[in-house]
Amino acid sequence: KMKEFVCKRKKVFFLIGIYLLFLLFVSQDAWLYDTTIAKITKVQTEKTGEKEGARGETEAYYRQTMQGILLNGKWKGSKVTLKNEYTYSGVTNQKYHRGDKVFIHASENGERLSGKIKGLKRDTYLAAVGGMLLFLLILITKKQGIYTISTMIFNTVVYAVGFHFYLKGGNMIKICNIMVFCFTFGTILLLNGFHKRTLAAVCSTLCVFTVIMGIFHFIMYLYGDVDYSSMEYLGSVENPAEMFEAEVMLAGLGAIMDVAVTIAAATGELIRKKPDIKFLPLFRSGREIGYDIMGTMLSVLLFTFGSGLIPGFLIRMNNDISFLSNIRYHISFEICRFLIESIGIVLAIPISIFVSAVFLKVQVRREK
Repeated sequence: KMKEFVCKRKKVFFLIGIYLLFLLFVSQDAWLYDTTIAKITKVQTEKTGEKEGARGETEAYYRQTMQGILLNGKWKGSKVTLKNEYTYSGVTNQKYHRGDKVFIHASENGERLSGKIKGLKRDTYLAAVGGMLLFLLILITKKQGIYTISTMIFNTVVYAVGFHFYLKGGNMIKICNIMVFCFTFGTILLLNGFHKRTLAAVCSTLCVFTVIMGIFHFIMYLYGDVDYSSMEYLGSVENPAEMFEAEVMLAGLGAIMDVAVTIAAATGELIRKKPDIKFLPLFRSGREIGYDIMGTMLSVLLFTFGSGLIPGFLIRMNNDISFLSNIRYHISFEICRFLIESIGIVLAIPISIFVSAVFLKVQVRREK
């Protein structure tokens, strides 16, 4: 026991050491960037005025004069003068502080250097949070944490490859169909290994996906295309209908996979302990398990969609766009996605039970 305790402590200290070295490297990685980076060493802030907003509130304006040291480029080590203007709300701009690292466009003004700030360098903060996630995954869940990290890397690569082919002129819907298959098979395989339950979960997920996309296409065919003019950030996208369909395809896939994996694992355990169990009792048992996870999955989906809407929702309401107008004209697509993916989560329970029962009962019969 003492040896196991010492071994565990060594592993913890080793992980902590790697985490700290990773943070140290990222905090000193300015040499990797082509864009000029400056570290702010001195800040002077003054209030320049106030302006009345659309709803009668007062908005304060500020100006900052800052001194910084260049961390890379041909003027590395030189001092630079920076200026910044921001508002109290910070909606379209932000306040900078001593110690911040910023991307700048530097230029010479006689013997002095000045620069225009492009944005805040955030990779150190992202590395701290991301590294903590990886550290806790490995520390708490051990091998499963490593599998989870591998899954995240795999899914990121799939996303990157999919975007690459789309930017090269590929068909968005075909690419998304391939991505859905890769996400489903790759994620479940990496997390659960290759066995009958994995195949049952994959087939269940793909069956649910096929059903909800069939429902989506049927509704679109029945009621016609929707008004895509209120979809934000479309830019020059030629076919917004494809964009919306792609969002529907990928939005709730993770929640559906979670339900399918849980049902497949539970069904497999029931069949393993009682091979002669009939389909009806098996279905009822799986249904009860599905009821327990359905509510939380729907809540996760709702919170995921809702959290992304809060900033824009509040900004529009602050500009006298009513609550009902926000719902009618600005979040209708999010509501559609939520409803379709919620249907998928509910349908995943009976479909996963049926598919898992077919796969695993056949396996039991063959083993006999």
